[in-house]
Amino acid sequence: MHQEAAQLGYGGEIYRKLLHVLAVGYPAGYLLLPEPWGLLALIGLSITALSLDLIRSRHAGTHAFFERYFGFMMRRKERDVLEKDPTFNGATWVTVSATLLVLLFPTDVAVVAFVTFMAGDAAAALIGRRFGRRRWLRKSATIEGSMAFLVVSGATGWVLVSGLLPWPELAISVPAVWAACFVATILEASPLPINDNVAAPLGAALVLVGMMSIWPN
Repeated sequence: MHQEAAQLGYGGEIYRKLLHVLAVGYPAGYLLLPEPWGLLALIGLSITALSLDLIRSRHAGTHAFFERYFGFMMRRKERDVLEKDPTFNGATWVTVSATLLVLLFPTDVAVVAFVTFMAGDAAAALIGRRFGRRRWLRKSATIEGSMAFLVVSGATGWVLVSGLLPWPELAISVPAVWAACFVATILEASPLPINDNVAAPLGAALVLVGMMSIWPN
């Protein structure tokens, strides 16, 4: 097991990924709130999250609060930040990712890219840590985890665009969803200089836009 993953117990990983799944509340809130309040709320949450990570790297009391209540589901590099260069935690990157998606892409694309990534990322981490044996790309990625990412994210995307759920049908084709999820799978497992919570959803959104132009719903 990769050292960084080993530093976080499996129970902590479950709570960490549960927060990722709950983050689907970001696009839900964006859709429910009238314009421009949904976007302003996301921008405000991103600024708050980034600011808190900066503050806890300089203020012992804030650092102690985060360590006490959230340390059990944070990786060591996210915890050991006091008097060091700021390190933004996974939840902060997720919030920034949701904000960038709604700023840069059509709403349909932003929702599908974000929700499919959150579902796939949770599956990749939990399946990969429990059943992963074959490493590939970055050190903490396994083929088993990436396969779980692709299957769960693709299935989630299919549900979103299939018209099965009680909301207006999204103008995205199923082939576009699977293509986007495949690219997100590769990006999530790759050793990128940009956090995967940002790189993979944005990459998926770009694929969706491209596929929609050649394979409309």
